[in-house]
Amino acid sequence: MADSPVTGRAVAQILLLITLWSGVHSADADANSDYNAGADFARHIQGQGEEMLKNFKPEGQLPNYTPSPAESRYYGGVSAGGDKGLVNDGVNEWANSDVGNAVNDSVLNNPKEPLSPQTPFIKTGKETEADADHVVGETGEQCHARDRSRTDSTNYTCERDLHVEQYCTRSATITGDWTVDWENKDFELHPTYSRKGKQVVFSFILPEGGAVISARLHVTSSQYLMKSKVEFMNTTFFIYQNDNISLNVDGMGVAKGQVLTGTSCSNSGKCTGSVDDVIYQAFLTGRANMLLKITLRGEVRKWVPRIEWKENCPFAKAEGELKTTECIEPGGNKTRYVENQPYTLYQPCWAYKDTYLTQAADPGSCKPYMDNPACTLATRQCAFSSEEGVCLHEYATYSCETKTSGKELICGGDIFCLDGECDKAEKHQSNDFAQAVSQLAAVAAAGKDVSALNGVDVRAFTGQARFCKKFAVGLSNCCKDSGWGQDIGLANCSSDEKALAKAKEKNLTVSTGEFCARKVLGVCLEKKRSYCQFDSKLAQIVQQQGRAGQLGIGFGRANHPDCRGVTVEELQRINFARLDFSHFFDDLLSHQNVPSDNELLDRVKEQITHQLQTKTSH
Repeated sequence: MADSPVTGRAVAQILLLITLWSGVHSADADANSDYNAGADFARHIQGQGEEMLKNFKPEGQLPNYTPSPAESRYYGGVSAGGDKGLVNDGVNEWANSDVGNAVNDSVLNNPKEPLSPQTPFIKTGKETEADADHVVGETGEQCHARDRSRTDSTNYTCERDLHVEQYCTRSATITGDWTVDWENKDFELHPTYSRKGKQVVFSFILPEGGAVISARLHVTSSQYLMKSKVEFMNTTFFIYQNDNISLNVDGMGVAKGQVLTGTSCSNSGKCTGSVDDVIYQAFLTGRANMLLKITLRGEVRKWVPRIEWKENCPFAKAEGELKTTECIEPGGNKTRYVENQPYTLYQPCWAYKDTYLTQAADPGSCKPYMDNPACTLATRQCAFSSEEGVCLHEYATYSCETKTSGKELICGGDIFCLDGECDKAEKHQSNDFAQAVSQLAAVAAAGKDVSALNGVDVRAFTGQARFCKKFAVGLSNCCKDSGWGQDIGLANCSSDEKALAKAKEKNLTVSTGEFCARKVLGVCLEKKRSYCQFDSKLAQIVQQQGRAGQLGIGFGRANHPDCRGVTVEELQRINFARLDFSHFFDDLLSHQNVPSDNELLDRVKEQITHQLQTKTSH
C-alpha cells in the first residue's frame, strides 16, 4: 500500500531524529570537533543562498520554464478583489482528476496506523527530549555554562550645606609702658680748678637735673689754707685744712650738664695773691681736694612690662558658636629687653586656638546617596563661599554602583544567553527606559516653553529669585534644607520662606549665594541666602546640571540672582545624556505604574516559561 504524502513526511522527520540521536551517541568523543566544524561551515556559507537567488536564471536551469504559466490567470494584482475562479477550479480538480481521486482514496480508505509509545523510534525521540540538557545544556562536553556579571556606576548630582568650622587665634606678647616717677639720687662730684685774677675758681658739672635736696662741700688739705673765704651755691664760708660745709641750697632747681662755680680767696677774702698762688698749686697737685656731695630729686622714666593679647579672627564671632579651645604654644617664662634691661614674665599658655561652628552641615538633596553604602563621592564643586572665602555650599556628584549578573552558555566559539540577564550585562545597558523617558520629557518640556513664547529672545525653563534669612548658629535658620519639623525656632520664618523650604524639599531650587542683608557699624546683623526656584524638576535639572554644570553659565550675584531661562542655542549645546534625571524619574514612578528593567525581564521570563509548559502539555 502506497504511503500518503502526510504519512511519508512524518516518517521522514522521525527518521531524522533517530539519525541525529545515533550520531550523538556514536560520535560523542568527537563532539567538540564536529560542532566546531559544523559551526565554521555554517558561518562560511552564511549569506551565500541569498546571493545565489539574486543571480538565479530560471529559464536556463528549469526544463519547460515559462514566465507566464497557466496559473497566472488566478492572480489579479495587489488591488484585485477576487481569486478569478481559483476556488472553483481547485474543487473540480480535487473531485475529477486522477491525482485528487488517489489522495481521497488514500486518506479515506487506508486504515490508521497503530503507533505504540514503545515503538523504537518514538522511544528514542522521547529519550532525546529528556536528555536535551546533555546535548545543548550545561552538562555536555561540547558546551559549558558560566556566570557573567558586570558592575555599573551611575552618577547622581546633588547639593548640600557644608559643616563649617572656623578658627580664631589668641597670642600673648610682652609689652609695656613708660612712666615718669620722682626719686632721690646721690652724687659725688670732683671739681676742675682755674684762676680769675687772684681768686681760685672751682667748677662742678651736674650729671642729672632736678631739685637739690642737700649739698655739702668736703675740703681736705695737708697744709693750712690761710683762712680762705669761699662763696659757693648761695653760701659764703671759710675753709680750713679739713672741713665739711653744709650749703644753703634746699629746693634749688638745677639742670643736667649745668656747671656750678665757686670762688676762694685768702686773707679772709681779700686775696693776698701770693698765698692764693700756693693754694691754687695745692689743688692742682692734689695736696688739697674738694668733693661736692649733692642729692637731687628728679623725674625718672621707667618701663613697666605687661602681657598683651592679640586676636586674629577672620569672621564675626557673633555668627558662630565656640566649640573648643586649645593651647598651641606652651607656657613658661619669656624675657624681653628694653634699652638693654631684661624684663621676664610668666604665662601658663602663650597662644590659644578657638574653634567656632559657623554653619552646621545639612545633607540637602545628597542625603539618599550619603546613606547608600554603594555610593561614593566622585566630585565636588563649591557653589558659593562666605566673604572670608570659606565654602558654605557645594554641588556634589556621587557614583553609585549596581551589579548586573546572568548565565551564559559557551558552545565552541559561540556564546548563548540562557536567562536574558547576561545579554544586558554584555551590552552595558542599565535603566535605559528611565533615561530615555526623562530625556524625552525634558525635550518636550523645553518645546512646550518655547512654543508658548513669541519673540526674538526665546527662553525655556525660566525661574524666579527667592530669599530666606539666616541667623547665627543656635538661632532660627530659615534657610535650612531639612529638619523643619523639629526646629521650633523656624516658627519665626515667613510664609514665603516656608514655601521656599517646600520647594527645596522637592528639588525645585538652585542655591545661588549668601550675602549680608543688614549691617550696622561694619557688623553684619542679618544674612540672607538666595535661590532660583523653578516650576518643575526637569527645569531644575537642566538649569543646574546643564546651564551651570556643562556650559559654566552662573546664576549672577547672591543679592541679584539671574534666574533667566535657557536659550535655544544653549539647549542645543547641552548633552542630555549626561544629565542626572533620577529625581524626575523617581517622581514619575510614584505617580505612574511603570515597571523597572528587572520587572520587565522577569515578565518576559514568565511568559516564555508558560509557553514552554503549554507546548509540553500538548
